[in-house]
Amino acid sequence: MNYSIGTVMTANVISISEDRDIHMAESLMKVNNIRHLPIVNSNHELTGILSARDIAKVKDKDKRIKSIMTSSVQIVKMTDDVKHAIEVMLKNKICSVLVGQNEDIVGIVTTDDLLRLLARIIENRENPENISMSSFFDESWSSRLSEG
Repeated sequence: MNYSIGTVMTANVISISEDRDIHMAESLMKVNNIRHLPIVNSNHELTGILSARDIAKVKDKDKRIKSIMTSSVQIVKMTDDVKHAIEVMLKNKICSVLVGQNEDIVGIVTTDDLLRLLARIIENRENPENISMSSFFDESWSSRLSEG
């Protein structure tokens, strides 16, 4: 079975300005029950991503988001297969990737989204205990990851 990113991503991504303080980002995450925020500059251009884990490491929440955000953001296409997003996340040891279409960010895929997909796959099988991990991973995929 192939699943496109568009079927598992969370749309309507909430972002925040890099000039806001960390406390504001933390509040935004709590209110919206999310753990990742794309970061934009004053021109609404993507400049980074911030995770709840990044915030947890900071003692001074009055600092600007720009000072702790990760500026290297991984983006996948909405038409990509979920397997590609998983490969990117594993290779880069990250918990989310943004989803792009043309020049716009249209969604985000997180480990939570992938776990929900896995739960649906297992639920839809008659005999979940017969699921083989080889149905999720093949050797060529895992060997490519170990090379990175």
